[in-house]
Amino acid sequence: MSAGPGKLQAFVGAMVIALVLPLQAARAEEAAPLTALDFIEIQQLVNRLNFALDYCTNGGQDFADLFIEGGKFVIDEGDGKSRTFNTRQQLMTLAGGPDCKALQTPPRSYVRHLAEGLVIAPTPEGAIGTSYAIYPASKGKFLNEDVAGQVGLYHDQYVRTPKGWRFAVRLHETTPVVDGRPQNRMPPQN
Repeated sequence: MSAGPGKLQAFVGAMVIALVLPLQAARAEEAAPLTALDFIEIQQLVNRLNFALDYCTNGGQDFADLFIEGGKFVIDEGDGKSRTFNTRQQLMTLAGGPDCKALQTPPRSYVRHLAEGLVIAPTPEGAIGTSYAIYPASKGKFLNEDVAGQVGLYHDQYVRTPKGWRFAVRLHETTPVVDGRPQNRMPPQN
């Protein structure tokens, strides 16, 4: 069976379409590059979160304001039972609000959060980031001896809003399993 020039051109044309269209679709979904200002604004967002969480500023509202509506703060302690905070009230409460009294008594009064070594990458939806979650002592005391001085990880998803960059998700992995590869363990968007 021989293929004539018309059949060969049709075959080559079909192959080009089969190869090029997926590449064009992939390019359409590629992340737009982040600007230097984007990187600075995301870093400041992460820094503001630490202070708002540790000091219950504005009754926890400052913390909740750093998330989009429906945004999530997920705590994964490695036991397969992650805890998710995804309403404004839950986020405010996580930060100690509305009265902030929880932050005044041990062991919660010993909690401090640091996010260090933040690495940011663009995504089609905005950006992702991973940083070390460091739990320093406060007056030589810790929230829990199981995590005293431990280094966990934060896995973040950021989106740009009219009010600037905000968290869509922050996954706090308290006891990460390190296998030598950077990971993005973001929970699925629901």
